[in-house]
Amino acid sequence: MADYLGKSWTREGLRAYISDESAIAGASPFVFNDGKAAGVQGIDVYTGSGLAFQVIPGRAMDIYGCSYKGIPLQFTSATGMTSPGYYEEPGLNWLRTFFGGLLSTCGITNSGAPSTDNGNAFGLHGRIGNAGAEHVSISQKWIGDEYVISISGRMREAFVMGENLTLTRTISTRLGSNTIRIEDAIENRGFEPQPLMMLYHFNFGFPLLSEKSRIVIPSKATTPRDKQSEVDNGVSECFEYPKPTQGYKEKVFFHSVGAESDGKTFVALVNPDIQGKPLAIMLRYNRNELPQLTEWKMPGKGCYVCGLEPGTVNPIGRAKARETKLLPMLGPQEVYNVAVELEVLDSIDKINGLDVYAKSLRNS
Repeated sequence: MADYLGKSWTREGLRAYISDESAIAGASPFVFNDGKAAGVQGIDVYTGSGLAFQVIPGRAMDIYGCSYKGIPLQFTSATGMTSPGYYEEPGLNWLRTFFGGLLSTCGITNSGAPSTDNGNAFGLHGRIGNAGAEHVSISQKWIGDEYVISISGRMREAFVMGENLTLTRTISTRLGSNTIRIEDAIENRGFEPQPLMMLYHFNFGFPLLSEKSRIVIPSKATTPRDKQSEVDNGVSECFEYPKPTQGYKEKVFFHSVGAESDGKTFVALVNPDIQGKPLAIMLRYNRNELPQLTEWKMPGKGCYVCGLEPGTVNPIGRAKARETKLLPMLGPQEVYNVAVELEVLDSIDKINGLDVYAKSLRNS
């Protein structure tokens, strides 16, 4: 059944009131036509629950804007949307096209700090986030009494006489849903093993993120990335956020998370008071697929963001990952599947249940 306006509907029952489903939920393609974003393809998605988001086939099928009942959930950086034609790989120049958004995918073969590995230079966070999608398709159809909206596309990361990798992504939701599901298939189409350093860089901003917000993680252990992340009670205060702070230097934490017996786990960002009501966003994923969780804490003035980032490996850069024997590899012709779900929670009971759930996973 489709849940809409607090009522469960059959297909026939809902169609008695509407001539076309796009009146209440759907997906509509568009193209940015201004500034550095000109020519980038996007797709507006709205579910009828108040959840709306933008899938960007022109940028790795990532998610740019996302709102719930008019409240923005994502962080939008100073660059705004940019065409991949402006991408500069060396060093930290990835930051010149990092729009933030709800999701910026990093990888496939590198995430984290710039480094030189086996004579090859790799910039921050890899190339895939600036790859345009091919074979893009939009499906909007009834499956029984559920109206399902899904968008699919495939990105390539390839080099002549080198790696030949593809990322096939499907993003789906349903009429009346507060949930976005992301399903990825990363395929090594070549005949040599390749590094697999996927990082799902979810970025949350104001007003969901404020000094009232807290992060809920079933963390068994927390490791600061560097000395800077240790200062000013870094680890003990990593689940809290201050007001925007002048001159704040980013802190990064690596969390070892608990999970259910089948690997299911989560992380959440909770704001107990937005116009007098609580709001949270919960990321569900499988620790067997994404064994590492990174927290990016950056409450700077004008750059106020919380990054919650599941990944196949901590984003320490390819050279260090290889040196420390932590570099995961994808075998020839192998396919690696990942699923992540985001759910917006506005029920006080569900939000309060996050702490109980986290405690149970922490003790597992």
